[in-house]
Amino acid sequence: MRAYFCVGVAAAFTLAGMNAGEAFDKAKLDTFLTTNACKYCDLSDADLSGRDLRGADLENAKLGAANLSGANLSELPMEKRIQRTNLESANLRGANMADANLANAAMARAYLREADLTGANLSRTDLSQADLRDADLTGATLDGAKLEDVKFCKTIMPDGEENDSGCQAS
Repeated sequence: MRAYFCVGVAAAFTLAGMNAGEAFDKAKLDTFLTTNACKYCDLSDADLSGRDLRGADLENAKLGAANLSGANLSELPMEKRIQRTNLESANLRGANMADANLANAAMARAYLREADLTGANLSRTDLSQADLRDADLTGATLDGAKLEDVKFCKTIMPDGEENDSGCQAS
């Protein structure tokens, strides 16, 4: 009976077109790549490395363990205005954003715990109230970034020093 159950579960994943290791819905990913918007959607574990995602709207999106290394998430210049990339309140826990361009992005209240932001461009990025515990910012650029009420604990700062200013005493 157990063998039939396992075969049934494997068949269900195959029929659904999902890989058991994927946490995101491929259709949502395809829609995001077409529209550049994915509010409240789940793109956990998605590989978005090296993509041009300027001006993307990912407000409240789940991007835990997503690979955004080398992605361009900076603002998108438009004819009469500039569209900022919106990652406000997004869950980016454990996301790989090494060398990503996040200049001028809206990332207030973003959950960036354990995120890899090594070499990332965070110039003029709003990180107000973001959670950067256990994040690695080695070599990142923070020129003009808003850092009000950011949670730092075991955070590796751009200069390689550890920032424990937000750790609570046990």
